[in-house]
Amino acid sequence: MCRKYILASNSETIENHFGAKASGFTNQSPAVVVEPGFESLVITQQSPGELTLSVFGMTPSWAKQPMQLINARAEGDKNPDNDPTFKGSKAIFLKPAFQKPLFSRRCIVVADAFIGWSAAILPKPYLFYLRDHKHPIGFAGLYDTWVNPVNGIQVHSFAIITVAANSLVRSLPSYRMPVILPFGQEAGWLKPTLSLAEILRTLAMQPSKQMNAYPISSKIDQSGPYSKEVLTPQGPRLLSEEQPPALPLQSYYGHKKKPGDNTQTLSDLAHRSF
Repeated sequence: MCRKYILASNSETIENHFGAKASGFTNQSPAVVVEPGFESLVITQQSPGELTLSVFGMTPSWAKQPMQLINARAEGDKNPDNDPTFKGSKAIFLKPAFQKPLFSRRCIVVADAFIGWSAAILPKPYLFYLRDHKHPIGFAGLYDTWVNPVNGIQVHSFAIITVAANSLVRSLPSYRMPVILPFGQEAGWLKPTLSLAEILRTLAMQPSKQMNAYPISSKIDQSGPYSKEVLTPQGPRLLSEEQPPALPLQSYYGHKKKPGDNTQTLSDLAHRSF
């Protein structure tokens, strides 16, 4: 399961990499540590040239009440044991909540890293990142727009597609991970002409050799705002690195905080590295 992730890249980096511009939310700064219920940045099939603010935790358009589906299993109800060698059909298209979004409401979830927890009595959090690529990265996601029947307000929300974890993530152990789109080719996920076979083929596991991770503070289990130390390494990386890449030390859009605003920028969470 991917229930928290990191987005710390600045606006210029995000816009240049994805070829999408921020518009319509110039006075808002999404959180660096994104958790269910928080707004963050996605790029949608509907507006592939724009960065859109969306709520993490999808509610299908047909739902009677909020559902907050944070993850969509690529295998659907198959592969209950999260076998990384699973060769069966990816049955995500059989799930009612994801059928329509899979064909017409795919999105790129903009991120820098994700948090994984060990499956233990006292789960320990780790920050997972790509070793050889510059930030940001894109997770394969699905989105929908739900209209609150009580007040008529539209809620734009998204879910992250997950697959069985690779050997690095499983070493914690942890058994699910987000689908990381091919670096520099993320826009292909948004093509409206993709066949079902092409869509399902995209939902692949990221190779372990391209990733690394380090343990972070258990305070990440709590809801924010967080102190600057929350993402500081609390131990050695799972794989050795001669020169690990540094985490970008700038906030998203450089907006001034409003009084009482607890949104944390990367500057507030400095002094850590990937």
